[in-house]
Amino acid sequence: MSRSLLPSNATPLERALETVIASAHGRLAPEVIATLWNPATCPVDLLPWLAWACSVDEWDDAWPEATRRRVIADSYSVHAVKGTVGAVKRALASLGYDTRLIEWPDDEPPAEPYTFRLEVDVFGQPITSHTYTEIERTALAAKNVRSHLTGIRAVGRVDAAVYAGAFVIGGTGGTVLPWTPSEITVSGPSYAGAAVSMVSTLTVHPAREGA
Repeated sequence: MSRSLLPSNATPLERALETVIASAHGRLAPEVIATLWNPATCPVDLLPWLAWACSVDEWDDAWPEATRRRVIADSYSVHAVKGTVGAVKRALASLGYDTRLIEWPDDEPPAEPYTFRLEVDVFGQPITSHTYTEIERTALAAKNVRSHLTGIRAVGRVDAAVYAGAFVIGGTGGTVLPWTPSEITVSGPSYAGAAVSMVSTLTVHPAREGA
């Protein structure tokens, strides 16, 4: 009696998965399987396989984890409008690029028919030959077959706080002289007083004899 729960027409891949799960002896929790198709919860080691399943056109294992998850999450919206200007912008936005696409009739002067060029703002990272290669591959994978990419202009931008400071120095000069009292004026009534002292002197002599 077969212990397999798969139907007789199961594919080799399905039977291989059944074997792997059975050999795990319960160590493969069902809740882990439920996370595999979600770019936000899929284990980081399995992200390349999820990207392949979601038909991600451009992939680099060297990208930060947040970028890899964002590229997978945006893959559906890119494929929904693939071959349009919006698809090119969305694909590059997933990599962190702010893109302006100039088609041939909007260029100054007008360019060759059915051509376009890109002006890309690169935030917070250096611009290298790898940057141009990544932008080119991503744009070519998302554009329509008729249009031809003729140029890429990448501009590095850094967001940072700018601090401005200013100070003012001011002063006054003065001369310090020795202290001199100011004149004091007192007003009020004036009173005058006087006294006279008189002294009389009397001399008494002895009486003379025979007088």
